[in-house]
Order: sequence, then structure tokens, then C-alpha cells
Amino acid sequence: MSLELEILAPDRVLLTARVVAIQAADASGRFGLRSGHEDFLTVLVPCVLRFSPEDGDERFAAVDGGVLLLERGRVAITTRDAVIADRLDQVADAAAAMLEARRQAELSARSGFAELETALIRELRKAVQRS
Repeated sequence: MSLELEILAPDRVLLTARVVAIQAADASGRFGLRSGHEDFLTVLVPCVLRFSPEDGDERFAAVDGGVLLLERGRVAITTRDAVIADRLDQVADAAAAMLEARRQAELSARSGFAELETALIRELRKAVQRS
């Protein structure tokens, strides 16, 4: 017997597969799920998922945290981003690239926020001087 696994990002479906086992991690540590497990909901920490498809070898997915819901034999994982790979070394390289891209986006957002803050302070000073 198997589970239906679906990994979702905000803008796309990353994976749909029938699997016999899944391993992931939440704040309490690593855990595993197999067919017959009771319904389950948890918040994932950034981690490497291991899953065993019915028709093949173990695969991996680096997920950027998220929510895992197991309900009636279906596991849905929603995450900000993820990368799927056949080998652990592939997922490690892809995860490093994903984290670097996020770091760059956060730096850009901080810079934009600092510019807005500076403009707001400038406008507030002008308003105070006029009154």
C-alpha cells in the first residue's frame, strides 16, 4: 500500500508521486510516514525530505520549511520553495543555490525598505518645517 505525495510551491506543483515512505523534519526532529499512519499535521523546518516512490529508488527534496498534511492516505506539503533530486548530493547543491537566491532577494528587499524609510523621513522633515 502507498501514499499519494504532492509537494506544492505558491506558483507551481513541484511533485506528484505514489510513495511507500516519507521522512521529514519538524521542530521535534525527524519523523517518518507510511501507509496506515493516522492523519497528521505539522509545520516543517527547512529540511531534506526522503521519499521512496512505488516504482523506484529513494529520492530527495530540499524544502524551505512549510506545512505537511497527511489526510486519508494523501500527503500534501506546501512550502515556499523546494528542489527535487534523485541523489542526495544533487539536492544539496540545488538547496544551496535556492538559499543563496533567497538571501539575495532578502538583501534587495532590505535595500528597498531602507530607501522607503529614508524618503519617508525626508518627507516628514519637510512637513514639520512647513508647520
